[in-house]
Amino acid sequence: MRKPLTSFPETSLAKGWRALPLLLLCLAWLVAVLPARAEGEKDQGLPTVQEKIEAAGLEERSGLLDLFVDEAAGAVWLRVPPADDRGVAGRYLYFEALLTGLGSNPIGLDRGQLGDGRVVQLRRLGGRLLIEEENLRFRALSEDPEERRAVRESFAPSVLWAGPVAALDADGTALVDITSFALRDAHQVVARLSERQEGAFVLDLERSAVDADNCLAFPDNLVLEARLTFTSSAPGDLVSATVPAPEAVTLVQHQSLVRLPDDDYRPRPFDPRLGSYEISFQDYAAPLDEPLIRRWAVRHRLEKVDPGAAASPVTEPIVFYVDSGVPEPVRSALVEGASWWREAFAAAGFEDAFRVEVMPPDMHPLDVRYNVIQWVHRSTRGWSYGGGLIDPRTGEMIKGHVWLGSLRVRQDRLLFEGLAGVAKTGSGAPDDPVEMALARIRQLAAHEVGHALGLAHNFAASSYDDRASVMDYPPPRVGVTAAGELDFSQVYGVGIGSWDKHAVACAYGEPAAGEGEAEMLARCVTEAEERGLLFLSDEDARGGSFHPRASLWDDGEDPVATLERALAVRRIALADFGADRLAPGRPLALLEEVLATVYLHHRFQLAAAAKVLAGVDYRYALRGDGQTAVRAVPGEDQRRALEVVLSTLRAAELDIGEHVLAVLPPRPAGFDANREQFQGDLGRLFDPLAAAATAAGLTLDQVLEPTRALRLVEQHRRNPALPGLEEVLDELSAVAFPQASASSPRQLAIEHRVQWLVVQGLIRLAHDEAVAVEVRRRVEDQLEELRRELRKPPGRRQPVSPQNAFLGREIGRFLERRELPSMAVPAAPVPPPGSPIGGAHDFCGGAFDAPL
Repeated sequence: MRKPLTSFPETSLAKGWRALPLLLLCLAWLVAVLPARAEGEKDQGLPTVQEKIEAAGLEERSGLLDLFVDEAAGAVWLRVPPADDRGVAGRYLYFEALLTGLGSNPIGLDRGQLGDGRVVQLRRLGGRLLIEEENLRFRALSEDPEERRAVRESFAPSVLWAGPVAALDADGTALVDITSFALRDAHQVVARLSERQEGAFVLDLERSAVDADNCLAFPDNLVLEARLTFTSSAPGDLVSATVPAPEAVTLVQHQSLVRLPDDDYRPRPFDPRLGSYEISFQDYAAPLDEPLIRRWAVRHRLEKVDPGAAASPVTEPIVFYVDSGVPEPVRSALVEGASWWREAFAAAGFEDAFRVEVMPPDMHPLDVRYNVIQWVHRSTRGWSYGGGLIDPRTGEMIKGHVWLGSLRVRQDRLLFEGLAGVAKTGSGAPDDPVEMALARIRQLAAHEVGHALGLAHNFAASSYDDRASVMDYPPPRVGVTAAGELDFSQVYGVGIGSWDKHAVACAYGEPAAGEGEAEMLARCVTEAEERGLLFLSDEDARGGSFHPRASLWDDGEDPVATLERALAVRRIALADFGADRLAPGRPLALLEEVLATVYLHHRFQLAAAAKVLAGVDYRYALRGDGQTAVRAVPGEDQRRALEVVLSTLRAAELDIGEHVLAVLPPRPAGFDANREQFQGDLGRLFDPLAAAATAAGLTLDQVLEPTRALRLVEQHRRNPALPGLEEVLDELSAVAFPQASASSPRQLAIEHRVQWLVVQGLIRLAHDEAVAVEVRRRVEDQLEELRRELRKPPGRRQPVSPQNAFLGREIGRFLERRELPSMAVPAAPVPPPGSPIGGAHDFCGGAFDAPL
């Protein structure tokens, strides 16, 4: 019979005592053996770190983390500190960049281009080291470690790289070969080339190598540089235009691990009304009555020596260094323009807090310790942008960085040569094209440094007469004197504006005595409202935006009046246009590029004036701040805007005089056509009708923009006193098909081209299924009405003109058979790049700016 489990016979106890010596022997064995295993897997044959260093003959470079370089083998090794109980051997701020660039603006792989700042962990797992990026999009700002762990385990991190441990010390210090980390495509060059449809490139490790001389360790950061070659059997046109052997693109990539900033920096809450950039993340520790998403403003750390004083020197000023590779006199202009921000910091109570110097010869532009204004060359004119390296945990700007396209200043000079001629070049007079270009580059330096300080675009600032901010895109303010001559005396402003000072005070200033940070920010908003300082940024100015005071390259409080002024300037400049717009000894054919800047002088103010039509005035209002959130632009303002905008379609405005055409020969050998010229159908000869169609197309793009058309329908539905889409289409038809046609065959041909463009534009709008049905129905009604009018003979016994018959047939094909018109004659040609770069908004790594 089985005995109960609770029964303990004496014999069992005796046997246990007899087994005690064997148990003690086993414990002794464990005490002796386990430390040897913890010592570093000696039984796996791993040497100590020092043994490995000596055996391989590695050169040590000590710093934040110790590097060891084997120049002969082209290898780089990292000494990793012992890991904690979670296997983490260290946390660092990580960023990657391109030391050298491709040189193609459309592709965007520029010299000095930074990637985003990230926080990574060096994690030991078994015999491997992982470089793991933390997922900072989702956090718990809590003192409770379990709350933080719950979020950490809910959202995946990203392992950027892993490699085997090659040597291990008893305390857990490891040595790892990180050559393959240095040689990886960290900047995503392959992806960028593929995105731009420039070929299926791959990283060719056989043609890549670590740059051992530039793998360095410093007290607060570690640097890895490598020369990487990307290959493709079918490179694209843009690559082929810039690279000597386009099947092999070689770039120098920079990677850096940086000591994490201390915890003394205090993040500032982001307020959408105050003009800063922001970082955001979801905080799962937020109370239920507060938003899940937290937003913090981007700014540099700036501390007063005397925090309680209204004005005080700072513990460490913000210093920007201008690339010593910038030639004079541009370099001095950059230093001067960027230095304007000193005034804003002084006004905010920070004495001697900002300065600009020329970069010394031994300074590395990607060194995290230095804010840099870098000079970037490309094969064509292109973007300038500003931003930098941001601590993604807090929004602190660790390193401000500005990239300035070197060809920009030359394009500005070209603009002014078209308006003023070259006679005053080098004179230093107000109408000297070089001086005006330098005035613009000062503005550009200030603008991009503003981004590197954490400030966003303010595209409402140009609507103030005092040019309230360098964070707008300022056009040249060219006037007309009483004598009918062009006035260049106020072409660009000097210094920062009232909004800039306000934005710096709100981003960097400290609360007054007895005032909390929330109260300070509320006071900033109230002060801006009282002073009439309106802030509107990119979303309000680009694409199908509709705020009448937010546009790119516009000027003045009344966009319609400024368009009238721009058209007057354009008429004068075209009337005076001739060979004197070109430097002596240059081919006259190059005047075509100059002409494009003059002929399209009004293009940006045209877009600004068009925003008045179906425009909506609004503010970034918060509940309780007293601002009027939304209101429609008054009807009389909209109708005035429509009248002036449609005037740009008249043949007299679009005609180019014979005195201009007489100095535009075909391009000589060795001077290829380029994108700065008008497209045309006359081969190598300048095509004035195509130029007219290009300008008319810019107007029609605005008037027939689908979302504007729907806003016209909607605003008229809600308020019949405001113009509706039918009214706008009637006015468009009246201008395009005037009762009295142009008297000369010269202008009649322009009129006919505009009519064809109008018909095409209406048909496309009615045919596009993405356009709202309320718009398509009204446009089809307009086409039906237009067809009836075109079929009417002008008088008894007078036949319908060939032009009207042709357009009537094309409209009929669409209305009756839903066929698009024959596109042998295309819609308006694509214009030469404008802005004065061209292209849409581009967010480049840690950079904030768009084309400038």
